[in-house]
Amino acid sequence: MPTLVMTARIAFRMPRCSVLGQMGYSIEIHKVAWWSFAAWLATIGGAMAADGIPPCLQCIAVRLEHPVVVRGPSPYEPDAPVSVVRLPDGSFRGFVAGGKTLAIDGETPIALGGPSQVVLTAGPAGSQSECGRWLTTVMQGLGVLYGLIHNEAHCKDPEGTYKWMSIAQSGDYGRTWNILGPVILSDDADVPHSQGEADCTAVDGHDGYWYAYCLRRRDGKNTVARAPIENPVPGKWMKWSGRGWGVPAMGGTGAALPGFVGMSAAYWTDADVVLLLATLDSSMRLSISEDKVQAGAVPEPILLYDEYNWRRPAPTELYAYPSMVADRGLNNIADHFFLTYMYVPPGEDFSRRYLVAQEAWIGASAIPQYPQVRTALSRWVGSNGSTWTTTGPPISSGQSYSYDVNLGYLMTAAPQRSPGTKLDECFSALTGVGFLVEAGHCASEGSERRRPAGYAFRSEQPGTIALYNCRSESNAYFVSKHSDCENKGVRERLLGFALQ
Repeated sequence: MPTLVMTARIAFRMPRCSVLGQMGYSIEIHKVAWWSFAAWLATIGGAMAADGIPPCLQCIAVRLEHPVVVRGPSPYEPDAPVSVVRLPDGSFRGFVAGGKTLAIDGETPIALGGPSQVVLTAGPAGSQSECGRWLTTVMQGLGVLYGLIHNEAHCKDPEGTYKWMSIAQSGDYGRTWNILGPVILSDDADVPHSQGEADCTAVDGHDGYWYAYCLRRRDGKNTVARAPIENPVPGKWMKWSGRGWGVPAMGGTGAALPGFVGMSAAYWTDADVVLLLATLDSSMRLSISEDKVQAGAVPEPILLYDEYNWRRPAPTELYAYPSMVADRGLNNIADHFFLTYMYVPPGEDFSRRYLVAQEAWIGASAIPQYPQVRTALSRWVGSNGSTWTTTGPPISSGQSYSYDVNLGYLMTAAPQRSPGTKLDECFSALTGVGFLVEAGHCASEGSERRRPAGYAFRSEQPGTIALYNCRSESNAYFVSKHSDCENKGVRERLLGFALQ
């Protein structure tokens, strides 16, 4: 075991300039190379927990930059997690699904601005794919790509469609796919009113197997199946039984994973662990597993919102189908990656879906981190000159916004060691003006509440910057990090202190 030499101010710095390195924490590593996350956890926590959950979930830190709208609005996609592959010329190809699956090229993993090409369509009427084929994960096989495909049948069944997974192979970077057949079916098969087992994404477990994390519809539980990377064809996939991998994935009953960890999976190569994202009632959560089946949740949310409501239109926004995309495509991420998701704005239905991405950083420290998650607070300028300060996507009908300035970072949970202030985002669709107030006070400021922004410190702390609500000469609120309101108005009040 390598020797650690620690100073009084101690933390773990991941390679390649991780988020923690940029937060001002440091650790000295004396005459050694990097080692696995499991070994590091054993050093600080005694040993890896027997249940496969890392013992220091409080030691993880995540930073999110401002949202970028990649595509939309669209009535069809995204309707599944996004997959991206790197092409031989250095550009990228993204796969965005909504019943049919599109391939869209771009210069970066999130600059998918090229023309779209349909690469998968629904099957014929009466088939088990008659409602559509959604490509949910692209996997790098031995000289070829494999695609994990979500299928649906019985489109008009009032009780819901029947869902299952198949696999396909491509030798031309996803322009064409050869469907090999089904790989994951539920234990209730295709009987009346059954909804199947699907919505899976897969990761390379770096142990010779692909692992697919799925949703079993009959009880709302997550399950996992795996297949050998060298031959992940139908008949080779086996579900986790609770003790081993002996349950056939074609109709067998797998063990439910503890809790609800979600189906959006990635592999954190710097740490040798599986990451899983779940969209829950009022937040997106990140879980971590070392043994592929037992996962523990990072205590602080990754994203905040009001509710996970699929009955559209609704007064609240909807975040769904998250993905973690690596710098070079696929989902083997390092300290830097891209978080993508489907977004539907408040008051809109599914005819206005957007694909949104946020640049993200993840790191691990040798001691618990407070805060663990920080998300960028950004000011945007509308086409009519109005400003909107938000941590979410700046999307409003009839108004376009361009990025103006970063105002710091808000926390997704109340700070533990100093009093905090929860901030709401107020927004007027009529004027296009968006600003912040202490939670619950949008109405008293003559505006409508749009979403939770996050938490700021109530008093100044090391590494923080003040946020001010200002009023312009035209009597519109705006948020500034300058006490003189940038000479564009007068200061109304101090909102709190954001992280720098």
